[in-house]
Amino acid sequence: MQTSFAHRIMAVLLATLMLLTMLTACGTADEPDETQAPSQTVGEGEDTELRDELPADLDYNDTKVVFISPNEMTYDDLTGEVVEDIIYERNKAVEERLGVVITSIQDGNAIDKVVTAVSGGNSDYDVLVECCWRSAPKFTGNYFRDLRTTEYLDFDKIWWNQSFNEVVEYNGAQYGITGAMVLSLYRRTHVTVFNKELFTNANQAFLYEHVENGTWTLDKQISLVPLFHQDNGNNVQDKTGDVYGFISNDFIYVDPYWASCEVNIISKNGDGDYEWVFDSSKLFDMAEKVLKLYYGTDNSSFIETDDNLSERTVWDMFAAGSGAMATVCISALEDAAIREMPQEYGVVPIPKYSESQTTYYSQMHDGFTIASLPNSVSEDRADMLSAVLEAMGSTSYRIVRPVYYDTILRTQIAKDPQSAAMMDLIINNIRIDAGFVYSHNMGSFHQGFQQLVASRNNDTVSRYKRLTTAAKRSLEKLTMDLDKLSQ
Repeated sequence: MQTSFAHRIMAVLLATLMLLTMLTACGTADEPDETQAPSQTVGEGEDTELRDELPADLDYNDTKVVFISPNEMTYDDLTGEVVEDIIYERNKAVEERLGVVITSIQDGNAIDKVVTAVSGGNSDYDVLVECCWRSAPKFTGNYFRDLRTTEYLDFDKIWWNQSFNEVVEYNGAQYGITGAMVLSLYRRTHVTVFNKELFTNANQAFLYEHVENGTWTLDKQISLVPLFHQDNGNNVQDKTGDVYGFISNDFIYVDPYWASCEVNIISKNGDGDYEWVFDSSKLFDMAEKVLKLYYGTDNSSFIETDDNLSERTVWDMFAAGSGAMATVCISALEDAAIREMPQEYGVVPIPKYSESQTTYYSQMHDGFTIASLPNSVSEDRADMLSAVLEAMGSTSYRIVRPVYYDTILRTQIAKDPQSAAMMDLIINNIRIDAGFVYSHNMGSFHQGFQQLVASRNNDTVSRYKRLTTAAKRSLEKLTMDLDKLSQ
């Protein structure tokens, strides 16, 4: 790595440390000391594990590499924003190391642009970085190259998400990859936040204790919700003026219970083939608990029903001190409303189904991003692009992850050592189901549960009898299409 790059990295890390110091100085006695050791839970190991095995003499003579994504993948210069600056430096490191010039096209219709380009034999785009729910349905359309046939990607490395690899690899082929190179791996994971002041005033132990004791379950959360409810006197659920035990929505914040309660849709059998494992009886039991949490505690929970406002309402109400507990994605904790809220909050996983369940599982919203190579790029170019992705993954793990995960996520967003430990527990137990990855290939099967919760009626048996019949047929078609591609 060139000296100029090392100097720039040092400047970014110094800026991060200065920001952290200011935030610590403005915090409370419960916040961790800035010298606290970074996490070793996510990504154990040091030098040997953090280095890729790309040949040292790779040099592509300033070849232009074009990323297309709904989100910005490159920055033209340092901006003063810590995360943007470290991504800028990550890209510069890859450019200097491999002799490439990385450019990015930001386009909200990135997937459609790539599909059109591939269909017309156009190779203007080299790498698509797109939301999973948009990209994965196109895997069967022969729009993307099989990444496992490229020369330089090492899927076993720590910077690639192994849960995702295990789910999407099929008959030795894989058309998308995700990991440390995209921060949505962390940001789109669901968590529970709780208001420490409200818990203290109610003489309730912080939720960390229940997590550590294995008693953080849906039943426990349901029992806590009524303890915090305060109506302003009009007996109407108001967004301001009332205090609720729990705040959520009947849209994407319903999804994490599939993972947290171990309700599976599609798994792999011993031969590596997809098989239907959905159990409607377990979903029925889970629905009973979720409906009670949402609507069965005498108005003690506030549930936003407007999809256009659903996440924003939850964030703002929790930040205003109107809720003791809330379900959010980690990205919400970067928002100014929660980041600057006057009351301290803690972070724990989404509750599990019962105490007999041994693990707290986490779910990423299917908006997390994955990288794919359009099928219109040549084989030789695909090999070069695999080197770019591998270098980007390993460099991200070495320099981006420590800034975002260890410094921002575990120290600034997580306000105390307990929440930092909870972040490790949450991120290390992300559960990915092919039923979510390929949901849009199967009629948005998982979204039937969102609709069930919104209806306030546990009609699991009748609703999912109909949905299951169609989804099973769609799974058969999905596997047939993937078999054809892999052959």
